[in-house]
Amino acid sequence: MRNKNHSFSFILVLAFLAGLTFCAYAGEPEMDAPAVEAEVLAETLAPETSEALSKDDLLNRIKIEKAKLTLKQAESTRNQAKVDWEETKNLFERRIYALDDLNKAQQAYEQADLKYQQAKNDLDTTKLEFLKDATLITVVDAKKYRAEDGRILASVTLRNDSDINKARVVMEEEDREFPESELNALLKIENVVVSLRSGAATIIGDPYQLIIEDLNYGEEKTLTFALLERDVEDITIAIEYLGEEKKYTVYLKKEAVQDLPTITTTQYAQQGELGNKVVYELEFERLAKTEQSFALVVLNLPRELSFNFLDTRSGARITQLKFTGDISKQNLNLEVSIPEKLDQKLVDSEINFVIIITRQAELKNIYALQQKYPDAPIPDEEITPLKGNRTSLILNPKGTGKLEILLANSYKEVKQGEPVSFKFSIINAGTLALRRITPELDLPLEWEGTLTPKVLEMIEPGEKAGIEANITPAADVSIGDYTSTIKCEGYFGIETIEAVDKDCTIHIAAVSNITATLMLVLVLVGLVLFIAVASIKISRR
Repeated sequence: MRNKNHSFSFILVLAFLAGLTFCAYAGEPEMDAPAVEAEVLAETLAPETSEALSKDDLLNRIKIEKAKLTLKQAESTRNQAKVDWEETKNLFERRIYALDDLNKAQQAYEQADLKYQQAKNDLDTTKLEFLKDATLITVVDAKKYRAEDGRILASVTLRNDSDINKARVVMEEEDREFPESELNALLKIENVVVSLRSGAATIIGDPYQLIIEDLNYGEEKTLTFALLERDVEDITIAIEYLGEEKKYTVYLKKEAVQDLPTITTTQYAQQGELGNKVVYELEFERLAKTEQSFALVVLNLPRELSFNFLDTRSGARITQLKFTGDISKQNLNLEVSIPEKLDQKLVDSEINFVIIITRQAELKNIYALQQKYPDAPIPDEEITPLKGNRTSLILNPKGTGKLEILLANSYKEVKQGEPVSFKFSIINAGTLALRRITPELDLPLEWEGTLTPKVLEMIEPGEKAGIEANITPAADVSIGDYTSTIKCEGYFGIETIEAVDKDCTIHIAAVSNITATLMLVLVLVGLVLFIAVASIKISRR
C-alpha cells in the first residue's frame, strides 16, 4: 500500500514538472475572455483610478483594456512563433528538421503576425470610436435680422464642445500621459457641413450649404445664411461631420441691426383710373424686442390725391404703429384716392412719392421740409438724411377716354328726290383730351353723304362739338324707311377711343301731283253743285 502511494506521488510530481516545462516552452498562456474581462474590471475599478470616472468612461476603459490585452496576447504569440520559426530554420539547416517542419513553423509565424496586426488595428479602431463619441458640436446662438439691402439673414454660431475628459480616458497610456495640446488636436473636427432647413427636408438657406474646414476644440464659428423664407420663425440646423448628421431645431432670436422698422411692398408701382382708389399692401417689421411706437408719413404725394393708412383686419385708419416684444410684424394698406377731375399734367404721368416710418422726435424735421417745399416735391438729397426707414412708391393716374354721340331727333321724313339734313353733337365724356375725332356715316347702298367738319382736331374733357350731316338718297329710291348709322372715333396717343353707334331713321314719302289734285277737287265740287241744283229742282216740282 505504501509503495502504491509513493508511485502516485511520483506521478503527480512528474505531471507538475511537465506542466512547468510546457509553460516555459509555450510562453504566456492565452487567457480566455472571462479571465481577461475580470482582470480588466479589477484594474479599471480600482479606487485610486475610478473616483473621477463616469459609468460610460469605465465601460470605455474596460473595452480599451480588453483590446490592449488582446494585442499583448497576439504580440506574445507572434514573438514565440518567430522564435520557433528561427529555431526550426536553424535545425533545418543542420539537417535535423525536414522541410515540412520548416514550412509549418513559418506558416504559424505568419498567422500569428496577422493576428497581431488585426489586434493592433482593433485597438486603434476602438480608440477612434470612443474619440468620435467624445466629439460634439453644439449650437450656441441662432438669430435672424434684416440687412441693409433688405434681405433677411440668419446667423448660426457653432462651438466644438467635445468632451476632453473622455478623450483623456481613451488615450491614457501606462507609460505616458497625453499633454493637453495633443488631446486638443485629437478633438479637432474637420469638414463640417451646415445647412438650414424648414422642417425635415426643405433647405431655406442661401447658400444651401456652408463648410467649416476645421473647428478646433472649444472654438466658435458663426455662419451667415440668407433666408429664402422671410417669415420663418424656427429652423432646423443640419450639421454633418465624422460621417453622421445631427439636427437641431431652434427658434430664431430676432435682432435688429437698426432699431427702426422696415417697410416692404411688392406693389410699389400701380395705375389707377380717375375717380377710383389705389391700394398698396405694406408690411412693417421690427426685429428689436423693446416696445416702441413710430409715426407714418407720406411725402411728395400731390395735394389733390388724398390717402389713408388702413388696418388690414379692422379697416381702421392708422397714423402710428406700435411694436412690442410679441408683435414684431404688422400689415397695413395705403389707400390713395384719385379724384375724377385731376390736373391734366398729372394724368398718365408717374407720380413718385415716399413713405417714411420714424420716431416722433423726427417729425419736426419732416414738417420743416414740407414748409420749405410747399408746392414742389422734396428732393431726394433732402429726404435721405431723415432718421427713418422709407420706401418709394409710384402712382400713374390713368384717365379714361369716352366719346358719345348726341342726336336730338333720330327720325327724319323727306319726299322722294329730296336731300336730308340734320345736326348732331359729339361730346368727350371721359377725362382725357382726345385728338383727331373723326365722325362717319354708314349709308344705304348708292346713298351719298357729307359731314361738316370732317375731322375735329381736339375735344377737351367735358366739351362737345357740333356736326352737320347732309345726305342725298339714291335717285331711284323707293318709298319706305331707311337707316343711316353715325359712327365716331378719336385717339389718345396710340389708343383708339370709339363711340357707341347711333342710328337715324329716314322715311322716304311719295311726291304729290298738285294739278291732278286740283282737277279732282274741281270735279268733286262741280259734282256736288250739280247734285245740289238737281235736288232743288226736284223739290220745286
